[in-house]
Amino acid sequence: MNLKKRKIEKLIPIIKEKIKEISFFEEYQNDEAILKQIIDLCELRTFKKGQTLIKEGDTGDELFIIINGTIDILKNTLQNQTYLVTTLSAENGGVYVGELALIDEDRRSATVVAKSQCHCLVLKRDDFVKFGDQHPSIGLHITRSIARQLSQKLRKTNTDVITLFSALVEEISSES
Repeated sequence: MNLKKRKIEKLIPIIKEKIKEISFFEEYQNDEAILKQIIDLCELRTFKKGQTLIKEGDTGDELFIIINGTIDILKNTLQNQTYLVTTLSAENGGVYVGELALIDEDRRSATVVAKSQCHCLVLKRDDFVKFGDQHPSIGLHITRSIARQLSQKLRKTNTDVITLFSALVEEISSES
């Protein structure tokens, strides 16, 4: 068995646990057969510290599930200055990025950079769609779960925009 194969074999128990932590797969956390099918859809990739997983503005078709390591989420301002949105660590469980790419083919909304060496499971949209076509009830459940999470994020974003708008109006009013 070559070194690369041994490395992957060593990660299998960790991969299974990390998949179970992903909220849109949690319905299947006790179904080893379905979890194995999902894992088999994915490709294991290693990213070195400083390497970009996702670049803001690029089109993408991949979901990244962080198996180990830490990532930075970065955004650009209108003046094209980069700022750190957040840092996520696989140690905290259930860390993934790029779920929108499973749904549509739009541009990436942020840049994701490996803050340390990271192992990631990468799921391509085409493979996810084929899986959903072959297993419609599972695919529908996972898609609904992703949609539910996106709805929650959209509601939070709406609340944040209203809060920012109110603060701006208050600031302008106090200057008058």
